[in-house]
Amino acid sequence: MPFHPLFSRLIAFHRMLHGIRYELLLGSLLCVFVLNMLFPSNIYGGIAQFLYLPFQLLAALALFETNRILLRVFLCCAAGLMFCRVAGFLLPFEFEPGLTGLYFAFFAGVTGELFRQLWRMSNAGREAVYAGLSGFLLLGYCSYFLFLGIEFHTPGSFSGLGRNENIMNDLFYFSYITILTVGYGDIVPVSWVARNATILAALAGNMYSLVVISSIVSRAGSSSRR
Repeated sequence: MPFHPLFSRLIAFHRMLHGIRYELLLGSLLCVFVLNMLFPSNIYGGIAQFLYLPFQLLAALALFETNRILLRVFLCCAAGLMFCRVAGFLLPFEFEPGLTGLYFAFFAGVTGELFRQLWRMSNAGREAVYAGLSGFLLLGYCSYFLFLGIEFHTPGSFSGLGRNENIMNDLFYFSYITILTVGYGDIVPVSWVARNATILAALAGNMYSLVVISSIVSRAGSSSRR
């Protein structure tokens, strides 16, 4: 049975995006930092998110292969994120605590799919570099939502945080400072759970650099000598 013309066009569009999936993903992750500087409000409730969230959803959609089941699950998750974000902006409800798990599942799924494709790569060309950099940035996102879930579940798990919406901004900053092992000391994990989560995030960042990035560099060096 032939596909509906619109569905066929969507499949063709998805295949086109799939060809530049790593460039799209890296661009969607990097643009967050630029937009957060241009619109320094709540990163998950202000203007910045309405600009980069559709870009991130499109990039994540391009990452997945044309597997109907995976695409449907992802589209349902993306639609839920967009609906809750728009509803939270228009209506006087607080969606952040409930959305944390959905965001974590979304970015964890994207990270898992990216790592699966990285593992199957046989060469170390431009795509591998883009994918490797995207994977490191995604570790920061997963750490962020892990820290955010801990703080929502047990307030006061991190000292040095601001109030209200600044909690989200500060934990976003803290997640990347942790995986980069910079450690300025302005935000400190206080509870036992938060401390172990911080150790886990730092270990993930270091092991990623040691294993994944070094593997890409090694394969690139081997390819250049051939």
